Amino acid sequence: MKRTATRVTLVRLRAALLTLTVAVLVSSLWSFHSVQDTAETVRDRTSQAVLEVTAARAALVAADAAAITSFTSGEARLAGPGQEYTNQLALASQSLAQVAEFNQAGEPGGNALQVVESQVAAYSGSIGQADVHFRQPDAAVLGAVDLWNASRLLHAQGGVLDELEALQGKQRAALDAQLSSTGVSLAMLPLWLLPVVGLLVLLVLTQLYLKKRFRRRANVPLLGATLLIAAIGVALVFTLVSRGRLDSVGERLDDVAEARNAQIQAADDQGQRLLAALVTEYCDEEQGCGVTVDEFRERAERTTTVATDNTRVATARAKEVAADAAGAAESGGREFLIPAGTLLAGGLVLLGLHGRIDEYRYRP
Repeated sequence: MKRTATRVTLVRLRAALLTLTVAVLVSSLWSFHSVQDTAETVRDRTSQAVLEVTAARAALVAADAAAITSFTSGEARLAGPGQEYTNQLALASQSLAQVAEFNQAGEPGGNALQVVESQVAAYSGSIGQADVHFRQPDAAVLGAVDLWNASRLLHAQGGVLDELEALQGKQRAALDAQLSSTGVSLAMLPLWLLPVVGLLVLLVLTQLYLKKRFRRRANVPLLGATLLIAAIGVALVFTLVSRGRLDSVGERLDDVAEARNAQIQAADDQGQRLLAALVTEYCDEEQGCGVTVDEFRERAERTTTVATDNTRVATARAKEVAADAAGAAESGGREFLIPAGTLLAGGLVLLGLHGRIDEYRYRP
C-alpha cells in the first residue's frame, strides 16, 4: 500500500511540475515578446517620429529667421535668402520625410503631414517671390509683403508650426498608447514571477521528498532543472526592467522637446523682431501698417528672449533617447534562453522522476 501511494505521489508531482513548467514557458514568452515588440517599435519608429517632428519645427523656424536676416541686412540682393535658409529648409524637408516613414499616429498623422508639406511648399514659394521682388529696386515693398505672408504661413493660427506641434502631440500619444498596451510593468513583477516561484518551490519540495523517501543526497536532473528555472526568473526580471527603461524614453523625449522649444523660441523671437522692423520701413507714414501689423510689431518689440544655441543640448538629449530605446530593445539572447531553458528544464524533470516512478511500475 505504501509503495502504491509513493508511486501515485511521484506521478502527481511529475504532473504538477510539468504543468508549472508549461505555465512558466507561456507566461515568460508572452511577457518577453510583449515588451520586446513594443521596445523595437519605440526604438525604430515611434521615438524617431517624435524626434523628427521636433527637428522639423526647429529647422523651419531657423530657416525663417535666416531668410528674414538675409533680407533685412541687404544680403538678399546678392545671395537671395541665403545658404543657411536653404540648408535649414532642406533639413526640415528631410525630417518631414522621416516622419512620414516612421508615423505612428495612423491616418490623422498622415493627413496632418500632407497639410504641413503643402504649407511648407507655399512658404518656400513666397520666399522665392520675396527674393525676386527684393532684387528689383522698385518692388522692395512687394518683397516685404511676400516675406510677411511667408512668415505668417508658419506662425499664423493653424499654420505650419501649429500643425507640427499638434502632430508631435499625436506621435507622443502613440508612444503612451504603445507603452500602456504591453500589459507588463515593474509593478506587476510579482504576478509574472508567480509561476516561476511556484515551480521553484515545488522543485525544492520534490527534491526534499525524494531525499527523505529514497535516502539519497541529490537528484542531479531536478537540481539542473531548478537552476534553469531560476535563470528563467532572472531573464524575466531583466525583461521587466527593460520595460521600465521604455518609460524613461518618454521622459527623455519630453526633455528633447523642452530643449527644442527653447531653441525655437529664441530663434523665432529674434527673427520676428527683425521682420517687424523690416515691414515697418515700408508702412505709410500717415496711415501706418494696419491693425494686424501694428499689433504684431508691438508683440515682437516686447519679446526679450536672448538668442542662445540649444542645439547641443537637444542633440545630447536625443542621443540619450536613442540609448534608452536601444537598451530597452536589447534582448540579451532571452528569446532563445527562455524557450530552450524551459523545455530543457521540463526534460530534466521527466528524467529526474522517471527512475523513481519506474521502480514502482510493477509493484503492488
